[in-house]
Amino acid sequence: MTGDRARTQLDHRAPTEWPTEAERTYAEAQADLAAQYDLEVGEDLESCVLETDVVGPVHSLVAGDPTDPPVVLLHGVSVTAATWIPLLPALVDDYRVYVPDRPGRGLSAAPSYRGQDLRRFMIGYLLEYFDTLGLERPHVVGSSLGGQQAFLLTLDHDRVDRLCLVGAPGGISREFDPMWRLLTVRGLNRLLFWLQSRADPLESARQSAEDLLVEDTAAIPDAFYDVLATNGAIPGNVTSLRSLMSEQGSFGRMHPLFDIRAEIVDIERPTGFVWGTDDAFWPPTVGKPVVDRMADACLLELEGHGHMPWMEPGDETETAVRAVLDGEEP
Repeated sequence: MTGDRARTQLDHRAPTEWPTEAERTYAEAQADLAAQYDLEVGEDLESCVLETDVVGPVHSLVAGDPTDPPVVLLHGVSVTAATWIPLLPALVDDYRVYVPDRPGRGLSAAPSYRGQDLRRFMIGYLLEYFDTLGLERPHVVGSSLGGQQAFLLTLDHDRVDRLCLVGAPGGISREFDPMWRLLTVRGLNRLLFWLQSRADPLESARQSAEDLLVEDTAAIPDAFYDVLATNGAIPGNVTSLRSLMSEQGSFGRMHPLFDIRAEIVDIERPTGFVWGTDDAFWPPTVGKPVVDRMADACLLELEGHGHMPWMEPGDETETAVRAVLDGEEP
């Protein structure tokens, strides 16, 4: 039933069917990245749009048998749905996987976050997405800000079956690197984003991966950097991201939503944390006291892995995520 509903609601698009050159370029980069993992857009991997009342069009990647249990993957603040593609081969044989672009990233609408209640606005489109596609309580895998969204879906709406946090999740701490906090300061972040736009997009993508995302870039294909680089050229995406960053802090002090540990400990859904020891945001020791107080949670530390551990060499992350989703100890 869920699969039939999803097929009728989703508008499937080939890379050439996007309206602007920037979107088509990004869609081609997304397809090239999928090809690196033996996934063909339009065949193994569907690129789809769902019209929502909350924000407008929401783009997502969808793969796997429609009759299999659903899993939703939620990405981090400055990346896109396509950056989950390397993890998909480990999931699609047994799960129906939905990977939406958060509004303001990838091929989704690019709304302003200014003045919004982030706790409601960051998941409003997901609730509509779930309802429209008949996803009553899917498994949810969240990374970074996507982890924060996953917590809110669980805490505020009980819309998660099994919960998996990959990399340091938002909601665990308000302690951020000073440079990251500067990106929340209005006016200053406009200047910082402008300076970043003057740099070569591909070089910026590579530098971001080295500084924030992984410890070892050896397994990252060039197509991954193309996805990050072309995302910024899509009209509205940079402005939308800047508005989100501005709402996430005030003069460098991060929003209280980044520390909801007192609420997270009350989550009773089966939960797995898959966390690299060299995560650029926080080490696993920050999350361990939370995990220890949860009713049904476990923590797997991945030695020498960074913030997006599925992009590191090896298959430790894929194995761990599958274990969490399958109901096994990672």
